[in-house]
Amino acid sequence: MQKIRISHLGPVKELEMDIKDFNLLIGEQATGKSTVAKAIYFFRIIKTTLTDYLCQLYDTSLYNGNDASKGFNNVLKKELKSVFISLFGYGWDLDNRLYLKYEYTNDIWIDVNLFEHKKIYISVRYSQKLTQQIKRLEKEALDLYNQRSDTTTISLAYASKERLRNYDNFKNSVNGIFDDFKETYYIPAGRSMITLLVNNRSLIENDNLDLITRQFMQIIDNIHGAFSDGIRNVHKRYPDGERKFDVGKTSEMLISDLKGDYQYSAGKEYIVIQDSDSNNEKIPINFASSGQQEVLWLLNQLYVLMLKKENAFVIIEEPEAHLYPSLQNKVVEFIAYFTNINNSSILVTTHSPYILTSVNALYCAGKTIDEYPDLAKKVYDIIGNKCDINPEKVTAFKINKDTSIQNLVSDSFDEINTELIDEISDSVNEKYVELFYLASEKTTERDESDE
Repeated sequence: MQKIRISHLGPVKELEMDIKDFNLLIGEQATGKSTVAKAIYFFRIIKTTLTDYLCQLYDTSLYNGNDASKGFNNVLKKELKSVFISLFGYGWDLDNRLYLKYEYTNDIWIDVNLFEHKKIYISVRYSQKLTQQIKRLEKEALDLYNQRSDTTTISLAYASKERLRNYDNFKNSVNGIFDDFKETYYIPAGRSMITLLVNNRSLIENDNLDLITRQFMQIIDNIHGAFSDGIRNVHKRYPDGERKFDVGKTSEMLISDLKGDYQYSAGKEYIVIQDSDSNNEKIPINFASSGQQEVLWLLNQLYVLMLKKENAFVIIEEPEAHLYPSLQNKVVEFIAYFTNINNSSILVTTHSPYILTSVNALYCAGKTIDEYPDLAKKVYDIIGNKCDINPEKVTAFKINKDTSIQNLVSDSFDEINTELIDEISDSVNEKYVELFYLASEKTTERDESDE
């Protein structure tokens, strides 16, 4: 089981958290939910950074026969520090007590802290076993380069195929070291604005965007062409005869949730709405509702991952944004469905009690199926097929105003404690009662004076 520890990063003072298949963080604004999400993202994309580094080493032999350990120290760690800075800022702007550690396995871990030498620097350290494994892969990359250098002539086509083959081999080796074969994606908050940015790319420069937004926009660029014939036909771009889900039912569900089909045509995005007379109205995405813009690329990206059968770890910020509670519930059900069908994992950050209660219902469904497997069909009749959440694979935490952490999974009741996050309702009700009695007392006084 993977674990993260965070000390003195932004608003987060101390946090230790197991990383499971369904992870939920809830709390007020500025309590550190996004900070935790970005820290997890940083440690998880290190696999991609390492794979890219090894392939670059093979492609160019940057070190020309020099000791590979110098490459490891000078290049890979420099790149990781750059990613860290892009997410959290420079060392001199951070708390000098900062410490982060991510455990992938018992003996494979990475930690980050600060050290001072004239200036404050970010230090990235690796466990001894991880260091040994990286050095081994570096040697393999250099050996491959030397073998290629001995080849007199090779065609460009062969070189391209060889490069792809080696990338896949390095990727599998890296995933094996970390015992983690899931790609990591981040679906940020503010998706309606990002949707508009994608359609007005000429007005912005990539360098002015943060790392997560740039990468999310790149994913949209890469997949929106698959929707040229609408959501119903996306599966044709990813042919596969052995799917674990019904593409027809799933696409219709997405269209229902979006309240229209999505279509990418001639470089433009539309929501296509069918009226009672079966006439289609194409609404440019910038004129669609804010709720449609917010949920569009959350649903689309998860759906494409399902079609590609790509096991993933997906971080989703504020899936509830601009959505009515009933649709919030449907989005949670689809997220759970995605994790089950796609053998994937999720981290959700939210402000919404409706999200939490929806997760709790699916958690209880999973608990019921776990205890009484013969009830699975009846449970699915209630919540939808494969929308249950395995209680053994859930973490749920509330980050309080003082940034302390509360575990919301109740061992005594074996459910997610939803009461801990709706204290505002109690406060509002207390005010209502006070106002009610205040008015009642005044009415009584007035009636008595009239007598």
